[in-house]
Amino acid sequence: MKNPSAGTKIKYRDGAAADIEECVALWVDACRARDGAAVVGVAERARPKFGSSECWIVAEDTSAGLVGFGLATRPGSGLVGDPPGAPVIGLLAVAPGAQGRGLGANLLVALTNELALRGHVQSVLHVLADHHTAVHLYEKMGWRPLGEPFLHSLLRRPSQAYVRDLHDLGAR
Repeated sequence: MKNPSAGTKIKYRDGAAADIEECVALWVDACRARDGAAVVGVAERARPKFGSSECWIVAEDTSAGLVGFGLATRPGSGLVGDPPGAPVIGLLAVAPGAQGRGLGANLLVALTNELALRGHVQSVLHVLADHHTAVHLYEKMGWRPLGEPFLHSLLRRPSQAYVRDLHDLGAR
């Protein structure tokens, strides 16, 4: 992937089957950058989520190609304690070279707006408690902690569920 430059344009669109492998690779790269090392199993856990997609949006840079994506899976696809009717924002990633440009926030807004337009009243996500950048973004955007922290099943690190009411977004 080329390095995105500040003068390029970002286009947001629905994800398609042809994007799956590129999104999985981006997810693995973003996780590697976040964690400082690659973790076996990250791609294998991510790939099946595309098969239960409720909403999937990709961000493309006019000069660099795909630089981010967000994927929400159907209600019931997350953890036992998740709200039963809430889609799960299971994957939200921005390429390491494109971070810091607001793409994560834009993707999150696009996902939540689309979920609201589809009639969902809440969404849930799970975040590593020590991923302070993500936690700050979610809290700034109206997400609130749900339940007690838990251990991430693959990484064995403390994680937290967050929930967002969407009813105020549906009128947009």
